[in-house]
Amino acid sequence: MFFVGTAVDAPEELNQEVSKLSGYMDGIMDKAFEFGVNLLIAVVIFFIGKLILRALRKILRNIFNRSSVDVGVVRFIDSIVKVLGYIIILIVICSQIGIQTTSFITLLGTAGVSVGLALQGSLSNFAGGVLILIAKPFVVGDYIAVEGTEGTVQKIDIIYTQLSTVDNKVITLPNGNLANSVVTNYTKEAVRRVDLSVGIHYEDSINHALSIATEVMNRCEYLLEDRENQVVVRELSDHSVTLQIRMWVSTEDYWKAYFSMNQNIKEAFDEKGIHIPYNQVDVHLIEK
Repeated sequence: MFFVGTAVDAPEELNQEVSKLSGYMDGIMDKAFEFGVNLLIAVVIFFIGKLILRALRKILRNIFNRSSVDVGVVRFIDSIVKVLGYIIILIVICSQIGIQTTSFITLLGTAGVSVGLALQGSLSNFAGGVLILIAKPFVVGDYIAVEGTEGTVQKIDIIYTQLSTVDNKVITLPNGNLANSVVTNYTKEAVRRVDLSVGIHYEDSINHALSIATEVMNRCEYLLEDRENQVVVRELSDHSVTLQIRMWVSTEDYWKAYFSMNQNIKEAFDEKGIHIPYNQVDVHLIEK
């Protein structure tokens, strides 16, 4: 009876094992099919995302090119958009095929904060460089003054700007400071006004001095006659009457006009008997 019962039960146990194995294989096939479908969808997402990203980059490049933004800035922003775009596509693909993206996003955020803190100064200079290249308060070749330093702009990089002084020194300024400082651009406009002050004695005739200064100004070869040029009485100081010559010249002729007018005014005043006062000390000795 024992052997008969065992022979009868064996097929049932075998059927149960076969049934379990069959269900297990069906589950694997279902998961494999589901994974294959998700993988196919991920591939489609990749190619569609790539096309969208390419179109977005093209639109941004066209916008920047029309706004005459510096080429270096356009390329850098294009690179940033490209990298961020592919990161977003990667996150969407991982989510589609069942990979948990929460930890991945957290890791990216933590890494971004750490890098930002470590490179805080450099990022400030970088942001300043981008602002300078986009807003263009000055360009290469302009003569500027900032924070007590002045010179001709030789190079504008993403991080630093280089100036060349009149005595041929090279000054490197961080763009972060430049973007947050008051910058005086002397050569941005095509014309500038030369303001030249000169004092005369109170005993001298003001009208005569004004006439001489006006004649010298009108003879200046750098004068722009279509502008409002003037010679005026600027101040009545303690020791002299101060005249001011206001004459417009081309920006490139500014210093030539300034230096030549100084010389010509002095020579004309000497010739016409107009005295330019200078500081002097009177010493009185008292004998006891």
